[in-house]
Amino acid sequence: MRKLHLIRYSFGLLLAVLLSASLVIAEETASGNSKQAIYTVDEFTGEWEIKDMQLSPNGKDIAFIVPQDDKLLIAIGHFVEDKFKTYTHIPFSRDAYPIGLKWANEDWLVFTLRQKSRLGRTRDYVWSEVLMSMKSDGSAFNSLRTDGGSKNRNLRHIDNADIISLLRDDPDHILVGKSRKRNWIQEYHEGSIDDVFKLNIKTGALERYLKGPKIKRFKFHDWYADHKGHIRFGYGYDRKGDSVMIIRGRGEDDWKVLSDNELFEEGKFTPLQFGAEDNEFYVLSSLATGRMAVYRFDIASGTLGDLVFAHDRVDVTGINYSYEKGKVIGARYMEDGARINYLDKEYGATRSRIAKALKTGFSIRSTSDDEKTMLIISGSERDAGSYYYYDVPAKHISYLGSRLFSLNPEQLSEMEDFFYETRDGLTISAVLTKPRLNDGSPIPFIMLPHTSPGDSDSVGWDRTVQFLTNRGYGVFQPNYRGSGGFGQRFRALGRGEWGRDMQNDLNDAAEWLIDEGHALEGRICIMGRNYAGYAALLAVAKENDLFSCAVSRDGPVNIRKMLKDQKAYNEDNDDYTKVAGDLKKKELDSISPIKFVKDIKAPVLIYHWEDSYYNVKHMRQFVKALSKSKKQFDYLEIEESKGKDLYDADKDDRQFLALVEAWLLKVNPTPLMLAADKSGKISKMPKMTKSSQ
Repeated sequence: MRKLHLIRYSFGLLLAVLLSASLVIAEETASGNSKQAIYTVDEFTGEWEIKDMQLSPNGKDIAFIVPQDDKLLIAIGHFVEDKFKTYTHIPFSRDAYPIGLKWANEDWLVFTLRQKSRLGRTRDYVWSEVLMSMKSDGSAFNSLRTDGGSKNRNLRHIDNADIISLLRDDPDHILVGKSRKRNWIQEYHEGSIDDVFKLNIKTGALERYLKGPKIKRFKFHDWYADHKGHIRFGYGYDRKGDSVMIIRGRGEDDWKVLSDNELFEEGKFTPLQFGAEDNEFYVLSSLATGRMAVYRFDIASGTLGDLVFAHDRVDVTGINYSYEKGKVIGARYMEDGARINYLDKEYGATRSRIAKALKTGFSIRSTSDDEKTMLIISGSERDAGSYYYYDVPAKHISYLGSRLFSLNPEQLSEMEDFFYETRDGLTISAVLTKPRLNDGSPIPFIMLPHTSPGDSDSVGWDRTVQFLTNRGYGVFQPNYRGSGGFGQRFRALGRGEWGRDMQNDLNDAAEWLIDEGHALEGRICIMGRNYAGYAALLAVAKENDLFSCAVSRDGPVNIRKMLKDQKAYNEDNDDYTKVAGDLKKKELDSISPIKFVKDIKAPVLIYHWEDSYYNVKHMRQFVKALSKSKKQFDYLEIEESKGKDLYDADKDDRQFLALVEAWLLKVNPTPLMLAADKSGKISKMPKMTKSSQ
């Protein structure tokens, strides 16, 4: 009842209560800061207190989503005499809740209603998504269906629309993209949007705004509108998976297909947004240096223009653009965490003032149209984030609330960037995190490679890392070759290196941890999901004296069968070569964990969903082989979600981390884990689907 009472009367009071609660935690630990608080799995995976906070175009109102017992509320408020108070709160059930909150204009919001819907007369349910609009004072509330679902009961489970532009100059309308094909449900799930429609957010009226041109064997996936709402850039893929782009200049009717040359090769060119000039567009390109850099691009001629910003070591990942000034004011990149290079002196000074006030990292969530007010979210590797309201002319910052109050940042761990050298002389970036009270002596470690080869890890909030260090483990996250953010050459070095050089990078990382005195030899476990789950199993199979245990979450184990499932079982197929490079089909066994089961010496934990992207049948064969070879293992297979019990990511993480905690206590415990277990603070092993025990 505490939250409901405060939401009704004053969100500012809610902040005061939550602040006082966090201060109590701080007081409890201040006197014994040499002791490590053990937080539960639920506290690490708990629901955020504030979601989707957005600033209105005029900078006066703030909308956000807050949990309230078994409900989620859209709350809207503003400052009254320096105190933030809500004036609207609309409740939603957990089976139909809002996501993607956006201000369409100063009085109306649009969002997506994500709801559980039954498929026709079947017993099957799916998560459906339908566009909605509401007036900020709660006096009007509309369903913006674009699929005719109200007339056809079988189509009620999904709305085929994708917001393209909020049309700031037209407060009654937004632009949405949707497929025109008869099999539009499949097209929607594949991300295909043929045409653009103008949608009235107050009435739901829909009219075609742009009919996409027909290009043989090509599907559009994205449309870009300029600041006036004119669609002048289209992006999609052909049947081979290669990107195709079409452009047109201001006032032109005909489309130009961008030439298939080196500039537009997959992974080397990324569209960003329109600039202030008629044909000015901003893009990321790696053509000149092999690293992504920001360029101006002529949308009429299709030619690359002036360089805006390039980093000399890493990829640029995005830009900050000022609509008020009509130019790029910052370029973003990842190096020892998120970084920005300021391209505007005034913008740099504003951010410097905010940084000085907060004394932590932050990002600007949204700004008013005149850019005189900002919604800030601060955070660090030890803090999941807090929201602030910043008055730029007054240079005044106001605290709004934090996303996660269950964890005291002072009890969590700091991250550090490190570099190590591989056996072939490549320098690899990595993130190392140790328990808060570590004295520098070697400790048990968890190697935690990132899930997908194209991703990367950097210093920043990561609840899995903090959970593991809270249990006394060191955590190492190597950005193995092929990881994104370090240039085209580095990405290319990972192409075709599954089970080979990419795997060697992980092995070299483990040896580096031992040689540098960070990790106890024989006490390094490796854990990962999807690709990283595959790498974990291969690590204990082929480097069986280096890793002491492995945890695989939804990982593939048979590369031959995986490629067949993906319809990529052809040595000339691009997806085949991304995984296996120049290996012939008959050589795929050399990079498949299932072929090395007899070599596994370390205990293995496997967590696999029945409907995982990587076929559970292959994993069952792997588990059968483990059992036959009398290996030490535990296998938990999670049944496919059925009926109304649909997939919940937080619930999945909670279940997985509780299992990992209990299992590590059994096979690779830390002193902190053993002490916590005596106090009854460690999860118990659930009943396994299959186990060697």
